[in-house]
Amino acid sequence: MKDDTNKTDSETRIARRDLSQGAIAVLSGGPFDFTNPPEVRNRMDQLILDVNADPYVLANTGGQGLKFKLIPNQECKHIHQSRWPDVCDSLKNLKASPLILIGHSNGGAAVIDIARCLQNQGIFVDLAFTADSVFTLNDDGDVNKVPSNVKLNLNPYVIPTPYWPLLPFPFGQQDRREADNSLDGILNIGLPYPEPGAIAHRDAFYDLAGGDLQASGAYKYPEMILQTTLAVLRGAGNDEIFQLAQTDLQMLANEVLIDIDVETTNFKTTLIPVSADGSRISVPRLTEATIQEMRGQMNSVEKLRLSAVLNSSPVSDT
Repeated sequence: MKDDTNKTDSETRIARRDLSQGAIAVLSGGPFDFTNPPEVRNRMDQLILDVNADPYVLANTGGQGLKFKLIPNQECKHIHQSRWPDVCDSLKNLKASPLILIGHSNGGAAVIDIARCLQNQGIFVDLAFTADSVFTLNDDGDVNKVPSNVKLNLNPYVIPTPYWPLLPFPFGQQDRREADNSLDGILNIGLPYPEPGAIAHRDAFYDLAGGDLQASGAYKYPEMILQTTLAVLRGAGNDEIFQLAQTDLQMLANEVLIDIDVETTNFKTTLIPVSADGSRISVPRLTEATIQEMRGQMNSVEKLRLSAVLNSSPVSDT
């Protein structure tokens, strides 16, 4: 008989985890799904495929993977942010556990809306990944205040730079706990891309999902979203996941040659890029007052942009 006395607690927990009732929802932003860049929508669907193709996930779901078809007539693997109330209703009935929620832009806001909707039902969210969250038209509270039923929140957000006005676009901000304004279980990731606003907004999700697919078949950057999701599903603790995320973010900083701000409870640092030739893009930071002025202006524009949904009939928004 095999001697298991030398197994760590982590190894034992991983071996015994049941994922058969698990679910994953990935939510896109914009007034309509088709207004999102196709590479973002495609990567969202691929992310679900990759999670469900993982050997550990397959072995612990009876070969089925996590449930992702959550609303009636769902055509894509990902779901548009406007359907978050329907997703919440579905998850209430499923009582899914573990539960992974990933969103970009208005989809990041929808993730917090879903979590808050599930809170009264005693349903926990194991991971809320909120990439550059921007409010929706039907939010249930402050989308940058994380409810207590979210065990872990990874929150990358764009820090506008002088390049941002070349293509202005709404941008996210730091998250805090709803109950006490703390950073417990939250990792804020500030990304000061030297890019026009709309491109930086895209990259707050796209780069952390790996960026472009290379000729070698590998992605250009670390697949931080996938790797942290799988770590959560394997039962890793928050500190372990924060360390994994920081390692991937350091590699991303090295590749894109920008500083990346990282903050959680009792820990705050800036990841400085390290390159073979010592090169680095020096990006001046805007003042907080300038950033808040930009935010106010873009919030007004975003309300008008999203209001288009009230006056148009999209082909499909699932």
